Amino acid sequence: MLTLHVGPESLARSRFAVSRLAELSCALEVLTHPDRAPFALGWVKLVRPRLDRDSVALVYALVEPDSSYVPDFLVPLPTEYEPTLDAELAAVAATPAEIVRRQLARAFGTRLPRAVVDVLDDGGERAVAEAAADQLRHCWDVVLADAWPALRRVLDEDVRQRAADAAREGFGGILTGLHPTLHWDGTTLTRATSYELTVDARPGLVLLPSVFLPWPALWNGTQDQILVGYPARGRGTVWSSPRPVLGAPVLGPRRLTLLADLRTARSTSELSSRHGLSPATVSYHLARLRADDLVARRREGHSVLYGATERALALLAVLDEDQG
Repeated sequence: MLTLHVGPESLARSRFAVSRLAELSCALEVLTHPDRAPFALGWVKLVRPRLDRDSVALVYALVEPDSSYVPDFLVPLPTEYEPTLDAELAAVAATPAEIVRRQLARAFGTRLPRAVVDVLDDGGERAVAEAAADQLRHCWDVVLADAWPALRRVLDEDVRQRAADAAREGFGGILTGLHPTLHWDGTTLTRATSYELTVDARPGLVLLPSVFLPWPALWNGTQDQILVGYPARGRGTVWSSPRPVLGAPVLGPRRLTLLADLRTARSTSELSSRHGLSPATVSYHLARLRADDLVARRREGHSVLYGATERALALLAVLDEDQG
């Protein structure tokens, strides 16, 4: 049983964050265990041949221990909502030797993988942290850099929805909604596991949505806050093919298909690529959908994203029921 002591005061100090390295760690595990994210099989087939595992042997040895524990220093505590990759990698490289030593012992006991032993023999625990940071950067460039904008939109949308839920229900009300295996009784958050672990999370939680996680995960970020990863809502939409939607002929099948694809907010260029339409055609349909109050737009950095409104989601739900 995993038990986190999380009372009302802890929740007042809790927050959401998005972590590139948390997502990368989970993605590397999915490359080895594709069944954990069956919706990403196309991505697995595309990315797996690109990554030379021998060149990142240390990282793979660390994310695939025989035990259920992956060394926490690979995913440092996010100091802001979305720290930069450089900031996260710098935190990994700067991990104190004693922490690396303790976490390696927890993950592997005395049977360290060959890739870890080679680095230890060459430069000690600090060398492990620095080499891990270098290899994580290479993994990022090969594995997730191209997909990150689409992944990030799903993660941001999950946080936006849960923040809205928290505003209505209180932060504690959303904890058990993160995953069916999590249970919160007002003072402790528990999950049935094959191991026994009790963690003092009273200083607060950092909640990390993930596209690749099939179940909740825990990182002991620091003594100040605990990181809890959970499967993001809509995670299967990142690589899903657009579905044609039948019905409501006044909108037309093409416009309905675009609208159905906007359950996850997307840019004009992304819609153009996904549906094989010119940007001008997409813009025309989006303008008509906005005029009908079915689509809303918002600016995110240098991009403008379009998403289905509550009215549109209600319409799509009815159409889905009719097709079922």
